[in-house]
Amino acid sequence: MKWSWYIGRIAGIDIKIHPTFVFILIWFGLSAYLSGGSFTAAMTNVLLILALFLCVLLHEFGHALTARLFDIKTRDITLLPIGGVARLESLPEDPKEELLVSIAGPAVNAVIAAGLFSGLLLSGFFSQPMNLSVLPNNFWLQLLIANITLVLFNLIPAFPMDGGRVLRSILALGMDHLKATCIAANIGKGLAFLMGIAGLFLNPWLILTAVFVWFGAGAEAQAVELKAGLKGLAVRDAMVSKFYQVEANQPLSDVFQLAMATGQSNIPVISNGNYLGIIRRADLIKTMERLGNRAPAYTAIGSEPAGLDPDMPLTDALPQFTDSRVWPVLEGRQLIGLVTTESLQQRMWLNQRAKGTKTQSTSESTDAA
Repeated sequence: MKWSWYIGRIAGIDIKIHPTFVFILIWFGLSAYLSGGSFTAAMTNVLLILALFLCVLLHEFGHALTARLFDIKTRDITLLPIGGVARLESLPEDPKEELLVSIAGPAVNAVIAAGLFSGLLLSGFFSQPMNLSVLPNNFWLQLLIANITLVLFNLIPAFPMDGGRVLRSILALGMDHLKATCIAANIGKGLAFLMGIAGLFLNPWLILTAVFVWFGAGAEAQAVELKAGLKGLAVRDAMVSKFYQVEANQPLSDVFQLAMATGQSNIPVISNGNYLGIIRRADLIKTMERLGNRAPAYTAIGSEPAGLDPDMPLTDALPQFTDSRVWPVLEGRQLIGLVTTESLQQRMWLNQRAKGTKTQSTSESTDAA
């Protein structure tokens, strides 16, 4: 995820943190101090947030390590102000496996909550009179409530929460995966609408949550529809085979003119017929400002991952497009095509149209018989 800081690696998974997380810590600390609290109270607030995000990190590891049982790797885990995101390379195709991966995160928080509750119970905390003044004065009780909240919030049956995936996996046990996703997404949108209405009268945060859920549900449905529309196709079926490219030593001014004349915003760079990388428009402008118009083309190449195999299933390549909107297709070191988000969408449209025409022809033949 862009603009995130790498902070370490655990169990082979990169851990990242979004810069805004630091502002959350500062804000909570200052809020406690400026509201009349002591420095100790401010530090306790900061420690509580750190402990909470440790619980969020463990939640994401619940997903990641369960997915590993089904040979699904996790690219990284990023901590955000609104929680955490574990980027799995793919989701399980088997509904039972998806159910286990989805429920693993909330299960971790449930175990943490159970441990905190047991500790407070054994310490005799619950034997004292309970009132609202107890909550802000007990670190462990606040952490217990936070973990219970994480469990309940994540089990809301709406994407992108875990509960949406749990619902989808249960529905998929008895129906097509795409249909199950559409039903789960519609239920999520219905809940988002109700949350938005409730937020008008109760709490503005519910409105923000409703927006988050509404767009998350729509994005999940679109992603699954795209995957279904590309099933059975290989990378070469969606690649653009006619494109412009430049030699490594051509000046950047030539690259700029080529981009302007053709409208091609991603220009591949080759050297002696071998693929070196792609110059993207933003990198081209920055490099020209930094090195001048006469700098060679290869100086504007960004960080390039490995290319796609032309015979790779197109559905397996989809997760790659979270990192880049254009990918080279290589045979050895030879560039034979480019796959873009636009070419994927066009291929899906053609594939769906072909299936629709085939279904219509079959129906007409049946009627004629």
